[in-house]
Amino acid sequence: MKKILIFNPSYMGDSILTTPLIKALKLKLPESYIAFCVRPENVDLFEGVDFIDEVIAFDKRGADSGLGGAISFAKKLREKNFDLVISPHMSFRTSLVLALSKIPERLGFVESKMSFIYTMSCAKDLTYHEVERYILLYDRLFSEYPKDRIKPSVFHDEKLSDKFRAELGDKLVGINPGSVWETKKWPAENFAAVADMLKDKGYTPVIIGSEADRPEVDKLLEAAKYDHINFCGKSPLRELPSLISTFEYLVTNDSGPMHIAVSTGVPCVAIFGPTVRSLGFYPYDDESKIAEIEGLPCRPCGKHGSKKCPEKHFKCMLEILPENVVTLFDVVSHIEVARVPKFKTEKVD
Repeated sequence: MKKILIFNPSYMGDSILTTPLIKALKLKLPESYIAFCVRPENVDLFEGVDFIDEVIAFDKRGADSGLGGAISFAKKLREKNFDLVISPHMSFRTSLVLALSKIPERLGFVESKMSFIYTMSCAKDLTYHEVERYILLYDRLFSEYPKDRIKPSVFHDEKLSDKFRAELGDKLVGINPGSVWETKKWPAENFAAVADMLKDKGYTPVIIGSEADRPEVDKLLEAAKYDHINFCGKSPLRELPSLISTFEYLVTNDSGPMHIAVSTGVPCVAIFGPTVRSLGFYPYDDESKIAEIEGLPCRPCGKHGSKKCPEKHFKCMLEILPENVVTLFDVVSHIEVARVPKFKTEKVD
């Protein structure tokens, strides 16, 4: 039995987008043992996924930080006797850990720091979605690309979903105003307006977020004209996919919950400000839509966003209006609309 390690201890979304690669490997090598290395805060999303045999936490900002932590963690990996490691992650620290782990076969991207430590490598084609970029590593290993499109996966407890449905009712729409990046946050007052408009359409908005998102959620609730269901801080990450799966749709910033929604089959209206589709992290489905301002020369201003708008005008977010987002929602929910907004600083009639 071949023991394989998939190494991507990155942000939540990046780890979620790695799961199609893992599933493709499991389908190709069903008798293999596959472990997935992620950040400790993301472990709960993947434990219990049927094609992942083990989830390993790499606490690179805590217990495993620094040179000593890297050496110690590499020793732990070495003791697990993996035959092959595949690393979508491209940092210097990752390459150092994997070199020290002495796993016999190491596959990564040519663009990785210290890429010479890999025994096999391939180029990361940035014209692809991030899911498909990762699967290029599969193609390098087997000289073939999976025939079928594989969507991302997270752990999802259907019994818990049933419990949420019984508690919250039907026609639920998730509202996610949070993000770890300040410039990825559409104004909370705009989310409030969208929630109110969806309420007027007969939907039940459910506000979600972690405790870190509490300030944005409080602003939203204060600005809203209705008392919306507030699930901020009430659902731990382990339960979040089960909650999101009960939604008919999710209105969200460009963030981890967006990828969780796609993983559970929930279409999104995703609001992209400093980021753009060409970065490769848009919703990996055919139903979701992106609200964005096209034609701004300052977009994108970074891969992940930042603390403040570098141009000090924040047009990429401020010029997206609640009416624009609701019009896109109508498209996603298959309501006939007179005109799909172009998002070039125009207001929908």
